[in-house]
Amino acid sequence: MKLTTNTIIIIFGILALCVLALFPLSVFAMPLLQRDQTQPDSQATVQAMVTQTAIALTLNAPTQTPPPPTATVAPVTNTAPPTVTVPPTSAPVTYCDWMAFLKDVTIPDGTTLRPGETFVKTWRIKNRGTCTWSPDYTLVFNGGDQLGGTTSVRLPGYVAPGQYIDVSITFTAPTAEGSYRGYWILRNASGALFGSGDKANAPIYVDIRVKRQVVTEVPPHGTVTGNLCYPSEYNPPMTLYFENAVTGERIQFAIGENEYVYSVLLPSGRYYAYAWAPGYNLEGAYTHPNGLMKSFLVEGGLTTPYINLCDWSPYPHGKGE
Repeated sequence: MKLTTNTIIIIFGILALCVLALFPLSVFAMPLLQRDQTQPDSQATVQAMVTQTAIALTLNAPTQTPPPPTATVAPVTNTAPPTVTVPPTSAPVTYCDWMAFLKDVTIPDGTTLRPGETFVKTWRIKNRGTCTWSPDYTLVFNGGDQLGGTTSVRLPGYVAPGQYIDVSITFTAPTAEGSYRGYWILRNASGALFGSGDKANAPIYVDIRVKRQVVTEVPPHGTVTGNLCYPSEYNPPMTLYFENAVTGERIQFAIGENEYVYSVLLPSGRYYAYAWAPGYNLEGAYTHPNGLMKSFLVEGGLTTPYINLCDWSPYPHGKGE
């Protein structure tokens, strides 16, 4: 059978009418057919829509610079900051031979002396350097007033760094009044001079004042006088005793017959006085009213009067004050 164009058109028209006739039936049949199927997850559907929306917004949004990160505040602690050591600008100065003056052991500065007086000056010095001093090191005169014939003295021993030593020199004060100062410095075994101070070149010194002193010489003896009141018409020969109240030393004098007063010289001191008449066995003494011997003072150059020996007894007298 030969199909013509008209025939084909007629066939397509019939099919179209059939489709249009069946469309209402399918509309009403769809809910019935879906009634037995599992309901879709609404939350998943919403989440999918949100995700798609976000993706769309991200793809369509302009590119932005991300915000800076939020600063985290660190908790406050009590940890001490590390110590920063600042290096010195230069190394401290040190010397092999270096002296430090510590003190005047004798004859402090300004001591007053008599003209021509001999004295010993002692310094205490310290080894401030890094080298040990030996007995080959000497303290030498460096200027000023020499105060005698000494020009140098050796150190008395070894002195390690950090140790000190006392060095002494015998001087003689000038005969003229005035102020005098002599300078002294150390010399090492090689002959190099060194001293104290920041540059190890300062000397030590002796400083005195010379002045005449008026000295009043006190005689070593004094005079003692008194009466000898023997109970008789005449005084027999007797011996006088003067006993030192401190040392117990006795000094005696012989008195002749018929002597009624005495005068003797005694060294300065405190004494008891008594007399003994050997032919009569009687003792006379200088006493208190109670009969005890009374002490008295003898001073050099002075006279101590009225030391009367008038209390006589056949028995020895006791001592009072």
